Amino acid sequence: MERQARPSAPKLAWVWVSPTSPWRSANKYTPHRTYSHLPPSIPKHNNSLASFFNFIDHSLVEIDKMEATENPYKLLLEAASMIPKSHYVIAFSIFGVIYFYNYLEFHFLEDLRTGFRGSPVSLSYHSSSQLYHQVVSKCRILHGRYLATPWLSSPHLQTVLLELVKRPAVPRYRRKLFHASDGGTFALDWLLSADVSGSTMGKDNVISKEDTTPIAVIIPGLTSDSASVYLRHLAINTAKRGWNVVICNHRGLGGVSVTSDCFYNAGWTTDTRDVINYLHHEYPKAPLFAIGTSIGANILVKYLGEDGENVPVSGAAAICCPWDLLIGSRYIVRRLVQKVYDMALAIGLRGYAQTNQPHFSRLADWEGIEKSRSIRDFDNYATCLVGNFETVDTYYRLSSSAPFTRFVSVPLLCISSLDDPLCTAEAIPWDECRVNKNIVLATTKHGGHLAFFEGITASGLWWVRAVNEFLGVLHSSTFMHTQKKMQFSGRHSASESLIDQGPYVNLADGMVSAIGNEPDTKAYSATVLENKEDSINSDFKLLDASKSRRALEQHSQHNKKAI
Repeated sequence: MERQARPSAPKLAWVWVSPTSPWRSANKYTPHRTYSHLPPSIPKHNNSLASFFNFIDHSLVEIDKMEATENPYKLLLEAASMIPKSHYVIAFSIFGVIYFYNYLEFHFLEDLRTGFRGSPVSLSYHSSSQLYHQVVSKCRILHGRYLATPWLSSPHLQTVLLELVKRPAVPRYRRKLFHASDGGTFALDWLLSADVSGSTMGKDNVISKEDTTPIAVIIPGLTSDSASVYLRHLAINTAKRGWNVVICNHRGLGGVSVTSDCFYNAGWTTDTRDVINYLHHEYPKAPLFAIGTSIGANILVKYLGEDGENVPVSGAAAICCPWDLLIGSRYIVRRLVQKVYDMALAIGLRGYAQTNQPHFSRLADWEGIEKSRSIRDFDNYATCLVGNFETVDTYYRLSSSAPFTRFVSVPLLCISSLDDPLCTAEAIPWDECRVNKNIVLATTKHGGHLAFFEGITASGLWWVRAVNEFLGVLHSSTFMHTQKKMQFSGRHSASESLIDQGPYVNLADGMVSAIGNEPDTKAYSATVLENKEDSINSDFKLLDASKSRRALEQHSQHNKKAI
């Protein structure tokens, strides 16, 4: 039998290629072994030598792989270096525009997509509200749409530029000083309809007791007085409608120094109550309408809720109210842009404290005030100590107006912007406003804080027109509120506290250059003090024994400070 031949092993031909060889660079991913004849000096069936060559070959392949993984990055860097620098500038510019467009909450593209028609005003009210059916339903502006000025299509731009864009001249206010029952003094700046109409009637003084011209009482915001731009807009436009306007400046603002140890704060309703009662006493036939802005809106709503039916106010409007100060204190430190507002307001608070250092250094922690970098810091070192609040959160809870909305008995229009960078929409008491038949809540998608610029030149503020239209329709209707005097003047309260005290604030560079005669309000203040004592004594009758003792102690401390 013929023996079969064993199949021959593959013939390997090892070819050494230098790493610097052009052939290797061009063919680095090709195998470095070929099947051909082995050199004659190498036995064909030497397994050890074949394994050695396989090891060498495997190592070379691994080296090639590592070189292959590094080269793509080198190629990317080489490619990147070939791109012109101008292209990088354009790319980073586009990226920056997109980032800041979203960060500053611009809505220009949204307005462009809708053909600059604006967004509709959303109204919340009770289904059987006579205020809506008889008054608000006739307000064309509240049933229209709001479109922000295109080049101010950001709530932050509107808010920051509020004091810079279209500044109307400071009106020639007629100043009168109001002397509070605790020894405090603050300014009432009047702007009569005759002052803006050019009429000579009424320029010599005064409004007679028989005058039936409506009076608009304006309560400014935290760092505002009668010289603030948005209050100029409101005062001038309201006076042009034939109404008389009085701006109730807070204590220590408008160029009037603090003259007592009582300071105003976000829940301080005493001055508002005394001024409105004084005006009603002096001009009994003139209907009173109240307008509050920002912190002033919080004070106004809280006052209306505290006194219920027993207020001589025919109608009211609250603009950009913070509603819940505790929620607002959390919101204002949530993002970097809000922290900028917080620090700016804190600077204003420290400046206010500096102008009244003798009082603050005696009643509060002056070192802490100087170190304050936020509103909360200032409230901790000043407001809580002067106002006798246990904690900052306690002060915020007791001073918030949201719990008092259910007690409001006066026709009240509330206007808020959903993109307000200072007063968040999270604090709006939607349900409480819907339950109360005397409240209509109007919200807009855009507008910023107290801005609501409109028109291509940003010449006007939308909310000023909306408020004037609402109050005008209310004045011509039969739905105006009339005061119902109660047997006991007990006030609604969200807590056991009857008296809130504390310092707050202001930052205003402009001084009011108004001239006027100072009225004799001291006699009236004495009457107010007697009525206030009778009112508190009546309140005590409605409380249980334990609450009465605590309230009496607080009242005694308050009288000692006033003296």
